[in-house]
Amino acid sequence: MPARLPRRAFTMLEVSVAIALASMVVAGLYQLFLQQSRQLAFLDTQAQMNQNLRFALDVVTRSLRNAGLGTAGEVVGRLGLGGDENATLPAVIGLDGAGGAGSDVITVVHMDPSLTMDTSALESPSCDTPTLTFDLTMHDYARKILRYQAGEYLVCFDFASLSGVASYLWEITSVDTAGGAIGLASNTGLADFATACPSAETLPSVMTCSRAEVLTFYIDADDGDGMGPGSAAHPVLMLDLDYGFPEADDVPLVDDIEDLQFAYCLADETGASACTDPTSWQDGLGVGETPWMVRVSLVARSPREAPSQQYAGMRPALENHAGAAEGDHYYRQVISTEVTLRNLKLLSNL
Repeated sequence: MPARLPRRAFTMLEVSVAIALASMVVAGLYQLFLQQSRQLAFLDTQAQMNQNLRFALDVVTRSLRNAGLGTAGEVVGRLGLGGDENATLPAVIGLDGAGGAGSDVITVVHMDPSLTMDTSALESPSCDTPTLTFDLTMHDYARKILRYQAGEYLVCFDFASLSGVASYLWEITSVDTAGGAIGLASNTGLADFATACPSAETLPSVMTCSRAEVLTFYIDADDGDGMGPGSAAHPVLMLDLDYGFPEADDVPLVDDIEDLQFAYCLADETGASACTDPTSWQDGLGVGETPWMVRVSLVARSPREAPSQQYAGMRPALENHAGAAEGDHYYRQVISTEVTLRNLKLLSNL
């Protein structure tokens, strides 16, 4: 029989070297996997913040582009600056958040362009009229009036006002979809309306009217007020539809929007512009100063802090809102844009 070859095995040294090399390869692959995972998570966070910023900016700027449509720059009657129904309601209002120590609030007023109707030419209603009538045989008025509801607001554009173009805001109390009459809550007793349309006078026989859109954008970061989903950990951009913010029925728009800042941009005689925080507008602009555009800035924040806690972040300064005093570990992105107020040739001083 042939001789059998002696059996041979790996020595302990060979096994140890092989295990050490394999461990080094696995450790390297694991570190590469962790690095790629962190990078993927970072890119996903950046994409989410970009998406939040784009959507938030689109909603706000789209409303601002409509600002003043059918309002002559301001309306008299229901609502009013700061909720005071005796004060005129401008088409664009920027409220400075906590004197510059917080996020700003933006309110935009305009007609719904899809629901415009002219009042009946057969009537010349008094300034304290309880109804306005629309001829349902005209155009598609019979379809449009179906979209009006009690509790909403009606804004009408008056080209025949002796003081210049004027616009009025009423609260709708009823809608007669068969007869074309829209019932109105009386504006009698409201100082700004009484000045623009005294009760002894009449409204013009034809006014262009539509449902009023009064949209207010603000940041909800208070989880202790019982209204809205926002909190300090997850601030939310909110939308109020009746100038009564904050209310339980306000609409959450975008999560993790940390700051909203607003500024009026003023045109001088040379056409150059300077942007200023809302406080100066509320205090009254100088003679000849006309806001011709507004600037909006937003800060989006990551939903959670960086897992490694190694990233150092801080909320930046925007407009007159100073930056955060202490750092944290959130990622942030900032976006700003300027919107021309095309529907407003002139906003009167408040």
